[in-house]
Amino acid sequence: MREEWRLFAALSLPEEVRERVAAAIAYLQARGYRAKWVDPNTSHLTIKFFGSVPVTAVPDLVTALRASVSGQVPFRLRVDGAGAFPHPERPRVLWLGVNGAVHELLRLAERVEHATGRFAQATDVRPYHPHITLARVRPEDLPTLRGLSRELERLRSLPAVPFSVERLTLYRSELFRSGPRYSVVEEFTLG
Repeated sequence: MREEWRLFAALSLPEEVRERVAAAIAYLQARGYRAKWVDPNTSHLTIKFFGSVPVTAVPDLVTALRASVSGQVPFRLRVDGAGAFPHPERPRVLWLGVNGAVHELLRLAERVEHATGRFAQATDVRPYHPHITLARVRPEDLPTLRGLSRELERLRSLPAVPFSVERLTLYRSELFRSGPRYSVVEEFTLG
């Protein structure tokens, strides 16, 4: 049986952004909201999820990712806003928004998609919507989320947290009962 790794490409986040994630989660938890909260220490901004990739294909994926960032200049983003997919009344995902040089982020995502699409199990047909996940909402959590729109509006009023994007990271994700564990496979400096 061939060995496969669960892989995704993402932007790692600086400490001040992870602190905002932790503060947003603490704020929502203090209001009695329940969900499957992310670990702020492992927060990231996903660019492309590949799913299970044969280990033998990883060197080719690394080469493709390196080519995708070539010529892509570093840029600045900011964590700004909050929301829920698909809607605050029936959320499945709670998130923090990303603004700033989003056109550069979208350009990077497009370049990664073009260079690496063949490595993904399936291409997502939905448009790329950059966000930082706070939680995944399970059906049993929905009754606890009353007034969520109001609380997300309060999170949207917080000052933005700016950060620089200078590299893309290929992560391996291993799933455990305690939650996912991510390890860096390779980093790619923009430009």
